[in-house]
Amino acid sequence: MHSGTARATDEHVGGRRSAACRPSPKHRPPGLTVRTVRRAAIPAPVPLASATERARGTLVLVAGSVGTGKTTLLADWSEALEGRGDLVGWASLDREDNDPQVMAETLLGAVRAAVGPHVPAIDEETVPSRVGHAFVSRLIGLAGEAPTDTWLVLDDLHLVRDPRCVELVGLIVRWAPPYLHVVIGTRADPGLRLARLRLEERLVEVREHQLRFSVDDTRELLSRHDLDLDDGQVRHLQELTEGWAAGVALAAVSLARGRDAEGFLREFARSHRAMSGYLVEEVLASLDESTRDFLVSTSVLEDLTPELAAAVTGRDDAGALLEALSSDNAMVTVDRVGPPTYRYHVLLRSYLGAMLESRSLRGAREVHARAAQWYAAHDVPGQALRHAEAAGDLGLMSDVIHHHALHLLLDGRAADVEAAVRTVHEGDPVMTAVAALASLDLSDPVSARVQLASLATQPGTWLAGATDGDPASADPAGRDPGVLPLERLLSVGLRWLSFVGDDAGHRRTESPPEHLGVQPTGDERVTDGLAAELSSTLRTWSVGRPAPGAVTLPGVDLPTSPYAAEGLPRRGRPAGRVPHARTDLTLLDELTSGGVLLGAGRLDEARAAYGAALVTARDAGHVLSALQAMVGLASVAAGQEDLVHMRAWSEQVLADAQGTPWAMSPRLLPAHVLAAWGAFHVFDAETARERNRTALELVAAVTAVPPVAGAPDLDLVDGPDATSTAARGLEQLARLARMLQAHLDLDAAAAEPGARQDVATRVMADARAVSRLSMTPAMAVAELSRAHLVVLLAGFPRLAIEIEQLCAALPGSQVETAVMTSVRHLRAGEDVAARTAAAPLLSLDPASLPLRPAVTAHLVKAVVAHRNAQPTVAHEGLVVALTRAAPQRALRMVLELAPEVADVLAVGAGRFGELEPFALVLREHALEAPVPPTEPLLDVALSARELSLLRELPSLLTVAEIADARAVSRNTVKTQLRSLFQKLGVGSRRDAVAAARRLGLL
Repeated sequence: MHSGTARATDEHVGGRRSAACRPSPKHRPPGLTVRTVRRAAIPAPVPLASATERARGTLVLVAGSVGTGKTTLLADWSEALEGRGDLVGWASLDREDNDPQVMAETLLGAVRAAVGPHVPAIDEETVPSRVGHAFVSRLIGLAGEAPTDTWLVLDDLHLVRDPRCVELVGLIVRWAPPYLHVVIGTRADPGLRLARLRLEERLVEVREHQLRFSVDDTRELLSRHDLDLDDGQVRHLQELTEGWAAGVALAAVSLARGRDAEGFLREFARSHRAMSGYLVEEVLASLDESTRDFLVSTSVLEDLTPELAAAVTGRDDAGALLEALSSDNAMVTVDRVGPPTYRYHVLLRSYLGAMLESRSLRGAREVHARAAQWYAAHDVPGQALRHAEAAGDLGLMSDVIHHHALHLLLDGRAADVEAAVRTVHEGDPVMTAVAALASLDLSDPVSARVQLASLATQPGTWLAGATDGDPASADPAGRDPGVLPLERLLSVGLRWLSFVGDDAGHRRTESPPEHLGVQPTGDERVTDGLAAELSSTLRTWSVGRPAPGAVTLPGVDLPTSPYAAEGLPRRGRPAGRVPHARTDLTLLDELTSGGVLLGAGRLDEARAAYGAALVTARDAGHVLSALQAMVGLASVAAGQEDLVHMRAWSEQVLADAQGTPWAMSPRLLPAHVLAAWGAFHVFDAETARERNRTALELVAAVTAVPPVAGAPDLDLVDGPDATSTAARGLEQLARLARMLQAHLDLDAAAAEPGARQDVATRVMADARAVSRLSMTPAMAVAELSRAHLVVLLAGFPRLAIEIEQLCAALPGSQVETAVMTSVRHLRAGEDVAARTAAAPLLSLDPASLPLRPAVTAHLVKAVVAHRNAQPTVAHEGLVVALTRAAPQRALRMVLELAPEVADVLAVGAGRFGELEPFALVLREHALEAPVPPTEPLLDVALSARELSLLRELPSLLTVAEIADARAVSRNTVKTQLRSLFQKLGVGSRRDAVAAARRLGLL
């Protein structure tokens, strides 16, 4: 167990963290005021000796009804625990934590707040998409790295009712070691097996009767309000309130207003109303009418700033009034971290809200409407929309959508937009266009196409033929920049649809016979618009644009958006009228353009579009959009074989996403996959496994979601044009993650032939399915290239030949097929054949070839020369290979080809010139390169049925008994045995068993 003595750190001043290191409000104990009563009878807990003897932590349960002072007690304890040198991680739970993912983020945040200054690595921790035992183990392990005891304080656990979330807490409590203790504040007993914890003597309980104020507590609270009641009056008040902390506090507030103590106590004793209602009324009665009206009017707001309160009430003195109320009234609190934000006690707020509605429902709606207008003007569209809906003002909701819908979409609030549009939609074309964008963001391209088709016949839009087909020409100058232009919305919608949902079945093959009076349908117009928009996108990002420069991290020098000439705002949004709608539309323009260009293989243009989007997103404060732009830049780098920037951008995405709601969003799946591959290329196996594990979990989560009606089935589509670019991208990401897992498993199974067989079987199953999937030829060739290397490393050259044949059948595969053939011959010791296969590539300029073929071909040359005692030729070939590999830090690409590469590196040490540092790193990593089998395992891999049958052979079962057990005929078993013996190169059952054991298959 830890000693319990904290190390001195700069982050702690007087037992409390300095303001510069304060965690978020959710992970910060509420502040204690001069009026806070310290419960001398309930001191801060200490670890139970009985729990420590069991090598377990202590659980402290504080259970009591509303207003009993649980939160204040826990905050007081936190201060005392930190004062004595322990670490405290605080979490204020709420209903949003009724989700395992959110709950896990909250728990991690609490532990991070506690041990962060002592365990820097915790900042790199992320929450997996599926939380459970592994996550809890890691959380506990992190707490164990701190220098002293850690107390995890979970306030308001009663608000968390999802059994999965409670189980997370239960796992922490169950496994907590002696240096980790859990403190829970709740109104009801949680499902944490308290009886068992009592038997184990690990539980400290503070119940409601212990939370009740004693006479001394009541007296102290009254004295802190400058009230001097005699002992009889204090005792009388304590009896009337039954020690209910909120009741005593409310009575103190009322008495502090000058009420006669005897009169107050007599009236209170005669009251038959609920105590909370009575005391709230007493608080209100002590205020003047204007202040009461102020409280009632502002009760609809959860968090109040002076400016917001002034807008809702029309009072210029709102800030001073709130400050006075927070100073004099225990039911109004203030958070001074940043601009002062005020909040009413939940009892007061609910009581005031009921008063507001009872006075006038119309008045309540007017208050909501004013709040909505203020939030809209200050660019808080989520709150604006919520209050507009509460106001029942469809016109106001429509106005919010017209001005702020794209802001919400770009911040991941498509569901809110879709629901609002459904509420107010009355045939407004802009609303329909916004609904289409929301549907696209919610992965419902079918609905989006229907919505766009309904607009195709609307008069006055370029989609219906009003202009020459160029959306930019239909966006007149001088339009109100705070209103969404329909034409640009349609343009973005069409581009987005082409990326996420359009399929070949909707494409027109010929023009409609308009000269015969037949007008095209809305769906046909959408198809024509898609073609025009794709053409416009390619023209916009390519014609007259300079070649983009190198992308660097951080503070990249990115290309200018093609829309910059429009004079759109490039800054944060000011208060008042918010002219940012067109900036948001430009950002959406840039993001969707990047997706279309990436899918079309126009990588330089895609990089320009995503780079412009990143600049726009950062200037406009759109965190999610900035993350998506960087995901696009990482994807472009991967497509350009720029391994350095691929890894840098993807890791930047994952770092920037921490602490945001999108840390584990499927939108960031490419970043996880590409970061994993980037780490794998530089032999960072631990990071590669962690990133790829998360990627596979995200893939499982995405594919587990039921598909939208009418959307293509990724496993059934036939041909590269049968599904969308986005769907093909998801498919390819999933296959990339599986391929990397095969590589990682193969590295871990170098000495296990049976495991290598399993890896090869998995890889071949995917490779054989390539031809019937919706992959472009380039994507298919790239995957087959990786599969070829895996089966060779696993020791199955015959499977490698099958992959070469699959690859040769694809268009544009000549280079990769030549590389595959040369590598297979090289690993088989067939030097002449290897050099012959690589010869066509060696005659070309290495800079004109893709990275892997260029590197591999010249490594083949180097290894063959080394084997044949030609050191000069070997060195020359290696230098060319390193010249291409070094800028991309392609360590594994160099070393995984053959063991002799390391020998050539050693021979040439000191003669690589400017490549010497890279060569040195390669020599250091040579021992980490995968060790291939000394000879092939088998000519071909065994099938699953053959492996199963092989495991039956050591038994004494006859062929007839094996057939009966497998519910097949004897002839079937005999046929399978003949195939099995042929692959093993044996002629009898006994020899088959011996060969299988020699190969590690049994």
